[in-house]
Amino acid sequence: MNRNMNIATARSSPVSDASSLRLGVVSNMQGCATLHRPGCGDKNAKVARSSPGSGASSHCPRMMSNMHGHGGIRGGAKNIRWSARLRFGTWNVGSLTGRSSEVVEVMRRRNISIMCVQETKWVGEKAREINPGGFKLWYSGRDKTRNGVGIIVARDYVEDVVEVFRKNDRIMSIKLVMRGEIVSVISAYAPQVGLDASTTQQFWEDLEEVVRRVPRGEKLVIGGDLNVHVGSSRDGFESIHGGHGFGTRNEAGKNILDFASTYELAIMNTWFRKRDSHLVTYRSGANSTQIDYFLVRTTRRTSYTDCKVIPGESVVTQHRMLVLDFRGKNHRRQIKQQVEPKIKWWRLEGDLQQSFAHKMFGEDVWRIDNGTHVEDAWLSMELTINKVAKEVLGESKGCLPPKKDTSWWNDDVKQAIRNKRYCYKKLGTSRSDENIEAYKEARRQAKKAVKESQGKVNKELYEKLDSKEGEQDIYKLARLRDRRTQDIGKVKCVKDVDQRILMEDIEIKERWRSYFDTLFNGNKVQDIGDLTIPDCMVNRDFVRRIQPTEVKEALRKMGRKKAVGPDGIPIEAWRSLEKFGRERHRVVHKFLQQDLEKQQDANELEKEYSYSLI
Repeated sequence: MNRNMNIATARSSPVSDASSLRLGVVSNMQGCATLHRPGCGDKNAKVARSSPGSGASSHCPRMMSNMHGHGGIRGGAKNIRWSARLRFGTWNVGSLTGRSSEVVEVMRRRNISIMCVQETKWVGEKAREINPGGFKLWYSGRDKTRNGVGIIVARDYVEDVVEVFRKNDRIMSIKLVMRGEIVSVISAYAPQVGLDASTTQQFWEDLEEVVRRVPRGEKLVIGGDLNVHVGSSRDGFESIHGGHGFGTRNEAGKNILDFASTYELAIMNTWFRKRDSHLVTYRSGANSTQIDYFLVRTTRRTSYTDCKVIPGESVVTQHRMLVLDFRGKNHRRQIKQQVEPKIKWWRLEGDLQQSFAHKMFGEDVWRIDNGTHVEDAWLSMELTINKVAKEVLGESKGCLPPKKDTSWWNDDVKQAIRNKRYCYKKLGTSRSDENIEAYKEARRQAKKAVKESQGKVNKELYEKLDSKEGEQDIYKLARLRDRRTQDIGKVKCVKDVDQRILMEDIEIKERWRSYFDTLFNGNKVQDIGDLTIPDCMVNRDFVRRIQPTEVKEALRKMGRKKAVGPDGIPIEAWRSLEKFGRERHRVVHKFLQQDLEKQQDANELEKEYSYSLI
């Protein structure tokens, strides 16, 4: 058989670091797997699933030569498509102080969407945006010297978070709605071995309480530093333990096994055969242990394709990051950018304001004849104002500005972090005294670079705020920081009376109906009777005309810097015409007066008055 007929270029698994896949050989050395060669019988033509530890984590379709220099996929295999991946992570970071941007950089580089972090040592129950990248952290802590947990979510999924629950400084959870599916993520940090038994018992009771809050129909992922050893043996726990753990089970390891059995949770980093370096989550000197775990529902276990330790990150010396890969339907929220151009009304001041008014008074739209319909008159004025505003003020493209990096994340900081990462990798190959000292020095220089850069940026900011021009920026900065600390920025879901998230349109509509029924009627059933107005109650008295002074007063009372309505014209446009019209300001009042009188006489409103934007 021609060897070229059996070799084809295929996309590597996103889980592995392999750039190509050769049939029969796994090139990334993550494990051993034998893939049957196609064309050797129907039985062998079906590609067997490889070992979880290998780089080939998916079925390979049958190949053929397409006569273009490389292999191609047969027609029957075109329906096999790479499904979307959602990667979770858990990491004991020792402290987030001075490390938050580094952790986010690791998440970005390793394509981690949701990260559970432990031992944050941050006090409070707040949320915080972490740049660069638009990541958001929810955290819970009570003591700045110990404990503390948090969950970091990538930018693409921040707006999918609909609920945040903080139990204490060891347990917290968030709930996301992703493409019609509810996902609950719990970050947990168990007490260390040696603490009193009551503290450990209280932790597992609290964790059980949080798990019971999650309905069985929702996807559940628990990630954390649980400080126990489950070992490599699965005796008596075959349904939750995969038999590929590390080390020997200790007495505390029975707690997590009993807990997982009770709630039917699989310990995922025991279900994939890995080398020791991809199993050990904590290493100190000659001691290597597995104390960090991912737990998911046993009914969903087959949806997760890999769970392994990534040992090469230098943010934390002793603890190592554990990742869990899920493959299913695309959970990534498609961000639809609005590209509708907008007039730059914020430039309407000074000379531009005067130029806009003078050009407007040169247009022939200020008179409403008797035969002119009110809708036509207003539409003509609306189009003219927008046309002149585009000419004078200009028009934006409508795209949102790009997400800017943190101002202190400059080239010097990047170089210091890069040097620390390089020294850490050298330390992994040889733990000589020279490499240890080089890493310690690189770590000190990285911390120094971060503090110096942050201090410089903060000094410039405070100097600006202390000036006269920066007085208004103080309030803007305060409002911006307040918004960033809110758990939920936008309400994107509806809950029933039992706080259960509703997904179906029929349930959502019924919930709104019942809500307003209770709001307006309470528990009473009211008969509103006949709504027809008797002829004797119709007001047929004389109603005087609207006066120009009333129009002027109404313009004066209108608020400034408000959002525009459907016509796209802000109140500042009318005030500009009134201000720079000189003797013609009466023309503005007259037009608005005639417009209102026309509506009054015709007993109808313009379309712009009958609807609005929310």
